[in-house]
Amino acid sequence: MDLSTGMLDEARAKGCYNDFRQMTLGDHLDFQSGTYDAVISVGVFTPGHAPPQAFEELCRVTKSGGHVVFSLRPDAHVELGFKEQQEKMVADGDWNLVSVTEPFAALPKGEPDVMHQVWVYRVP
Repeated sequence: MDLSTGMLDEARAKGCYNDFRQMTLGDHLDFQSGTYDAVISVGVFTPGHAPPQAFEELCRVTKSGGHVVFSLRPDAHVELGFKEQQEKMVADGDWNLVSVTEPFAALPKGEPDVMHQVWVYRVP
């Protein structure tokens, strides 16, 4: 799943995926509830991309007992409302925090000063 048709074409060329859907993270996703054992999103929760409310859809499409894994920039975590949304979803029982990494440079050659963290939540 990706917003960009160009990125979907890149994924097709790799030959290791079997489903390609153009959708926008932050809108309703065209998947049944409880479809996936795990959902992984890397490089999407950054300024100008998917909003914090997109976490709700990721939980919805994840099976009970499954995991939602995503990368998130520490600066965006607080400044763009991701922390507040994550904490609200914990308080509401939508998911439980399993682990979070320490900040690291995900792109040390291209953007060495931009840090990322990886978050893992379990859907009850």
